[in-house]
Amino acid sequence: MNEDAGTDRWLWIGGLLVVLLTIAAHARGLQGQFLEWDDYGHITQNPAIRSLSPANLWMMFTQPAAKLYVPFTWLSFAIDYQIWGHNPFGYHLTNLLLHVANTLLVLLLAFQLLRVRFVHAQPAAILTAAIFGVHPLRVESVAWATERKDLLFAFFYLLAILAYLRWVIVGNRRDYWTCLLLFICSALAKSTAVTLPLVLLLLDVFWKRRVALWEKIPFFAVSLIISAATFVAQASGNGETVVDTRAVPLWARFGLVGYCTLFHVGKFFWPLHLSAVYPSFEDFGWTPLHAVGYLLVFAILLAAAFALRRRAPIVLPSWLFYLITLSPTIGLVPVGVHVVADRFTYIPLIGLALPLSVGIVVLANNRRRAQPIIAAAAGMSLVALTILSANRSVVWTNTETLFNNALTEDPNCYPALVNLTTYYASTKQFDKAIACGTQAVAVAPNGLVGRKSLASALVQAGRYREAIKALQPAIDHGIDDRAVWRTLQECFTALGDEKNAKLAETRMLRSL
Repeated sequence: MNEDAGTDRWLWIGGLLVVLLTIAAHARGLQGQFLEWDDYGHITQNPAIRSLSPANLWMMFTQPAAKLYVPFTWLSFAIDYQIWGHNPFGYHLTNLLLHVANTLLVLLLAFQLLRVRFVHAQPAAILTAAIFGVHPLRVESVAWATERKDLLFAFFYLLAILAYLRWVIVGNRRDYWTCLLLFICSALAKSTAVTLPLVLLLLDVFWKRRVALWEKIPFFAVSLIISAATFVAQASGNGETVVDTRAVPLWARFGLVGYCTLFHVGKFFWPLHLSAVYPSFEDFGWTPLHAVGYLLVFAILLAAAFALRRRAPIVLPSWLFYLITLSPTIGLVPVGVHVVADRFTYIPLIGLALPLSVGIVVLANNRRRAQPIIAAAAGMSLVALTILSANRSVVWTNTETLFNNALTEDPNCYPALVNLTTYYASTKQFDKAIACGTQAVAVAPNGLVGRKSLASALVQAGRYREAIKALQPAIDHGIDDRAVWRTLQECFTALGDEKNAKLAETRMLRSL
């Protein structure tokens, strides 16, 4: 048997073990239900995915909803819908299969990058893929049906990088155009893919010691077009939107670069107390001093990576890969109410797992006597990560388990309280709904969403006077919201107050 055949055999064996671990980590997510948190807007109540008709395909590519432009993701949902209908199992199965495929692509990518510079490329690549596959930070992207966009964009993103490496090595023009096509597919699955041109430049500089900017012109053009489409989508429609720039001051945004970077690194090395909803910027209570502190630590880490570029050459490009791929959600441009989230690390985590894996393998080979101990520790760590991910998958089973877990981590988590209010009301558990809604209003008295969800629960429970009282502060503050006036009209009508019911109807029609 030649050396290449032996290498291939060990990669296949390692890949099989990684696949089994990955399935074990995420299989419990197959029991998950659709969540009352974006799953309805993207899947169960999304008319665009009901068929693969030309009209629906046109809708997917021209009419963004939920303030996102993700036509390829919706196309994948439409294919699932033709097979599974409203059965959530099929959507979760597709997510799991995509994650397994991505884990194998990470294995191939890590091996391709290491094989010419690192004699122990096979075990390092296998360990990198294993960490990527089973880490608890992956659970949000895999167990949440809506986050298909993470998995799908990463699938095309990783394939594009592999095609680019082949283009650089072989020089076949077909590989270049394949890379560009895969990049377009990735960007149409999720706009976060726009970082790929910078990643390709990073590979040029550190992997092949070349700079070919002209090759990247079509890639940057695609990035510009997709970015523009995303901002147009964010500016209209229903759902989460770009945060007003005034909500996060400029000085704070520079601090968020450091905070977001360090937060995800911390969760990578200590993946406990994960949550679907972490504190927002408003919860931080920051001063400019906090921002300067986080930015200073960020600068120190970057300087350390540069200082290690000769002694540990894998560190700097890996750290830059992490920063580049995290950059769309790193805080400079507010992209939503979430400052940090587990799903933001889906691709960036590779930049942390690769140098860690190389370091472990190097340590094991430099300490021959301690090799069994190091191998056992690495194996036990992977098993521990697998168990943590399996347990975390259970948290994502349904809306109640997900947001009760968020409340366990933060008893005053406003989004969790609002979502639980809506969930309990929809399941006719009105006492629980009203309790959560009341707490949401207490946490954020000026929060309109919380008051609306509480009023809706009170109306469904037949407690009309309390619903009017819950909405009164919004009226006093001059908030002109159609849903508020519709609820008030319903309340006054039920109470027989025709005069106020007519006034509420007039205000509702005026706010159309």
